[in-house]
Amino acid sequence: MNSLTDRTRPRPSSGQQTRGRTSLRTPTPEADQTRTLLTVAFRSSGMAILLISAVVVVTLVSASSELTGTFGAIATTWLAIHQVPVVIDDVQLGVLPLLPTALMMWVVARRCASAATLADTRIAVARLVGAAVAGPLTVTAICLVVVADASAAIPLSSPNALSAFGWVAGIHLVAATVGVVVAHWQIIEPELPRWASAAVRPGAWTTTALLAAGSIAVLCALLISWSTVGDLLARGGGFVGVLGLTVLSLLYLPNLVVGAVAVMTGASADIGEVSTSVFGNIGGDLPPLPVLGAVPAGTGGGFWPVLLVVPVVIGIYLGRDCARRVGGQDGILTAVAAAFMSGTVIALLALASGGELGYFGAVEVTWWAVGFLTFGWLALFGSISALITTWLQHRAVPAPEPTVTAPPAQQAETAESEGDDTNSDTDSDSDSVSTDESVDETGSAQESETEDAEEPAESAEIEAPELAAEESQAEESKAAEVEVDAVTVVENSAEESATDLPSPVKDPSD
Repeated sequence: MNSLTDRTRPRPSSGQQTRGRTSLRTPTPEADQTRTLLTVAFRSSGMAILLISAVVVVTLVSASSELTGTFGAIATTWLAIHQVPVVIDDVQLGVLPLLPTALMMWVVARRCASAATLADTRIAVARLVGAAVAGPLTVTAICLVVVADASAAIPLSSPNALSAFGWVAGIHLVAATVGVVVAHWQIIEPELPRWASAAVRPGAWTTTALLAAGSIAVLCALLISWSTVGDLLARGGGFVGVLGLTVLSLLYLPNLVVGAVAVMTGASADIGEVSTSVFGNIGGDLPPLPVLGAVPAGTGGGFWPVLLVVPVVIGIYLGRDCARRVGGQDGILTAVAAAFMSGTVIALLALASGGELGYFGAVEVTWWAVGFLTFGWLALFGSISALITTWLQHRAVPAPEPTVTAPPAQQAETAESEGDDTNSDTDSDSDSVSTDESVDETGSAQESETEDAEEPAESAEIEAPELAAEESQAEESKAAEVEVDAVTVVENSAEESATDLPSPVKDPSD
């Protein structure tokens, strides 16, 4: 009977014996997968909630505010990190900082990449991505309930639930997908076309180069208008106020960088009534945020169109890189694919960086125009650069030297002469070994060797007229001379072999 029938417990083996209480259950693969999915679903979200709670409490205490709406502030901050518009005192705040969102996506992508190394099937990968999205959606549902409950005590309105779930699901889906793709890139890359897989790295560094150029432009603008930035910081009214404005400016710095990239590609960045472009500005009132001191005042113009050189130079380097990675026409396709990837990323960043800003109006960068212009600059000059680079590479490669082949008649004559030499060498060796034969036998062997050597010569003489009919008269005369020389060489070799034979030794008894 089995152990369940007689109620006896199986004894652990010697390798499973441990001190204290012996565990009779070993972890199963299903339990490990469940633990991994729960970690992916709630660990990043839980850490984010803890960090948000600490920041909210410290901010409320520093501002000497009551802690009545602490939970509502925590839930609202969670939604704001995911770019969900917040309504405070009937004022919509749709322009939310990109830096916390980027950090959140980076953490989720790393967590998914670490867990994806254990997912060896497509079903396991789908479960992993689903868990990475389902966990934050659960937290978002709880936050919406908390905000609705806190709206009775503080001037806080509940956001649109559909918009909240859409933003949270989209952000975590993109982050989880990036993490899984990075973890399984060695498996995914062979399944893609060569030009598509080779466009990933150039597209990534091209996007990074555009954002770096925008950061440099914003930094230069802040240095130029440093007096204005200082005056805005002085409005903080103390250390805590200045620190708060500084932190807020750093959080909104990526938004300003995206606007600078839009300006460098030829689009315009609008903050309410203020519009900035390389072709001219429209002035107006700006929010009292120190980082907005980088927005140029006045009409602008002048040398500003020189900024259009930035995407041109980046596009040229993109084409060179793609042509060196993938040669031929695939280099152009790689450059276009990398440009499309970069334009898509810039368009998504422009979409997330804008929104409503209360009484100041809409802060926006026309995301589809920025994406199209970025793709156009990079694809145009990238394709031209890739085409020129490919042409220069083919021109620099030396042409292969042509192989000279001998005519059929010469090949046949060479083969015949080699055959005659081989026969003469073989016959001479056989004659030098036979030392016990007589001189008469040697003479007869010499005659037979001469006849054997003349047979290929006669056959060659028979083939000569046929070759002469196909070749020119000059080749015919040359072939005849070669045949005569071959016969002469054969006869001389036969005579030398006969001369070199040792003389017969007489028996003393005779």
